[in-house]
Amino acid sequence: MTSRLALPGSVLILSAALPILGHANTDYFKCQTEAGTVFSQFPCNENATEQKVTHSNPRHQGPKEDYGKQLTELEKENKRNSINMQIRSTKHKVVMLKRERSAKTLAEEQRLERLMSDDERKALKKEVQVNIKDIERRYSQRIKETEQKLARLEKFLARFQ
Repeated sequence: MTSRLALPGSVLILSAALPILGHANTDYFKCQTEAGTVFSQFPCNENATEQKVTHSNPRHQGPKEDYGKQLTELEKENKRNSINMQIRSTKHKVVMLKRERSAKTLAEEQRLERLMSDDERKALKKEVQVNIKDIERRYSQRIKETEQKLARLEKFLARFQ
């Protein structure tokens, strides 16, 4: 009586599974743990007792399929999808960084085209060239790091193909 009160969810799950599992002989394990009674398709500890759920027609056998391969393949597919999303995001980031770099470079170059005297233009031209080099250096480093991350993601994805 106390084990039922301690684990009403487990008993409820097991009793709900009985009609589904009732079409064939099914083995499961019952274990006593610190958390209470646990039911599992694998032994939980050395004190696990094997239990059997049987159908009213014992000659009827259920399918003997191992779904481990299918579950592993689903897990790999989910991992591939996750990596593909990261790759798309990283590629988008590279495009945005290049676009931002181009816009800032153009803005610096356009400063030269404004109306000004020749002396001002010469002084500004040097300043603009320094600024463009700085922009190129900063964005080139960020783009390089992002492309390296992209290469690592694609290499990681290749392991799941």
